[in-house]
Amino acid sequence: MTLDQASVKPLAVDEAMVKQLAALAGVEIPAARLPEVIANLQRTAEVAAFVAEVRLDRMADELAPVWRP
Repeated sequence: MTLDQASVKPLAVDEAMVKQLAALAGVEIPAARLPEVIANLQRTAEVAAFVAEVRLDRMADELAPVWRP
């Protein structure tokens, strides 16, 4: 399966959403950088939707061991 074939729809990311998230996080995003931030968050949402679609088999897929120093 490729990213284009994923059936889980990614979150719609727009300028208003990015500005709200930035305000909540206390981050100032310069206007010139806003298109880049929106593009990166859109791509991240696409990848997250693709990963969310993967179904794990409880019997075949094992958890990774916990590392303790």
